Amino acid sequence: MTDLMEKTLDATTIYDGRIVRLEVLNVELPDGRKVRREVARHCQAVAILARRPDGKFIFVRQYRKPIDAAILEIIAGCMEAGEEPEVSARREVAEETGYDVVKMKKLTSIVSSPGFCDEILHLFYAELTPRAHAQDQDPDENVYAVEFTEEEITQLILGGEISDAKTIAAWGYYQLARQNRLLE
Repeated sequence: MTDLMEKTLDATTIYDGRIVRLEVLNVELPDGRKVRREVARHCQAVAILARRPDGKFIFVRQYRKPIDAAILEIIAGCMEAGEEPEVSARREVAEETGYDVVKMKKLTSIVSSPGFCDEILHLFYAELTPRAHAQDQDPDENVYAVEFTEEEITQLILGGEISDAKTIAAWGYYQLARQNRLLE
């Protein structure tokens, strides 16, 4: 197999914000060519496909400024420093929806956009309590919980009303895991 490893020669941070750090890297390709890479460094995150005992799935609707649109997506958020993925997932479910997790299973981990970003998303499936308590959103969040049946979710994805990549990936993995009896 051909060596594809790119050797980092140097890196310069051009922005260091609350959730993202932007770096410019000078790298050497295996054949000796030198090129430049722009990389967004992002915290690891969790995303949770959550279902109530009545079979309805809890999604969130929120405005996403980078695309200037309110979108439907599964529950998600950044992991706090030193936090384990499952602990983070349980916290995010409670904060964004007010539901508590009864049972949780990790589906998989994905890279969101490896062409420019190092974010790793840990995808989970969660079974929830029947009723929600008050949400405890972060001060900069404006998230609304919404519920859908399995059929509605499939139609929303097929109709393009759900376009969020992590949501579509989690839904597809959930369907495969269910077919292969991995969630029992």
